[in-house]
Amino acid sequence: MAKKAKKGNGKAKVALKPEQLKVEPKPKAKSKGEALDLEALRKPVLDANAGLTKAEAEVKALVDKGMALVDKAKGEYREALGLYREACRKAGVDCEFPGGRSENVSAKVSFIVEKAEKGIRVMVKGKPESEELIPLAALKASVNKAAYAYTEKHVGPRERVGNKGGTLGNRLRAVMAERK
Repeated sequence: MAKKAKKGNGKAKVALKPEQLKVEPKPKAKSKGEALDLEALRKPVLDANAGLTKAEAEVKALVDKGMALVDKAKGEYREALGLYREACRKAGVDCEFPGGRSENVSAKVSFIVEKAEKGIRVMVKGKPESEELIPLAALKASVNKAAYAYTEKHVGPRERVGNKGGTLGNRLRAVMAERK
């Protein structure tokens, strides 16, 4: 049984008895006469590798065949849907099948960004009441915080309008780089 010894750090250490320290000898390298065993083992590896290559080729063929089926079905669906939508449009009825593209999260917003003496003047294009001067100190602290604060105030919350603050942040960085 091993004895436990305590050192100054309070952690228990396990001391081994001399009979537990015996190391088993490593197996000796095989001689040239045993090289024939390697050849006997090599053949199944080559056979398994050939089987693997064949299986991968079969899977690729099946995937290609499946993708061709999906592409054909999508084409038929689009064709039938186009005819149905046209008929709905002529009849003045809303089509119950969704369109190809999803709607944008929000309307497009453009920013007018220009240098000023003590900062950068920002305005949402088409909204003169949104004009604001962002001080250089705020921009040097964090361009993103300044951009997101501006968009939160004048465009709307990020959850509703998307990443408009990121767009403004990029524009602000570009204008700041011109300033130097």
